Amino acid sequence: MCNALRVLVSFLSILGLYSFAYAQQDVVADPAHHKLEFENNCVRVVRATFGPGEKSSALFDAKGVVIVSLTGSQGGKLTFPDGKSIVTPPSTAGQVFWAPPGRIQPENTGDTRIEYIVIEPKGCN
Repeated sequence: MCNALRVLVSFLSILGLYSFAYAQQDVVADPAHHKLEFENNCVRVVRATFGPGEKSSALFDAKGVVIVSLTGSQGGKLTFPDGKSIVTPPSTAGQVFWAPPGRIQPENTGDTRIEYIVIEPKGCN
């Protein structure tokens, strides 16, 4: 019984660590590029900054968010867990758009620094 309990606890611990690693937010998975600016029970706001050619250090789970481009960009790339990727279109400073949820790894494929604000609504009640 004692050995079975140890195996069960070990398995649950590994599963818990796997779940934590899988569900990481941008600021945890890639703190070099993502900074939490504000959070409360209604909204979470993150500033993302990528230098020319920089790529997020890891995949992370993105929620459905509003993105405000601060600098504009020449476009970029989003890579998904299966290794497939899409090219993102160029944007202008001040442009606002919606990004659907998904597990992503963003990359600045341009030759200028990009900066944007990510606004995650939380359904405040």
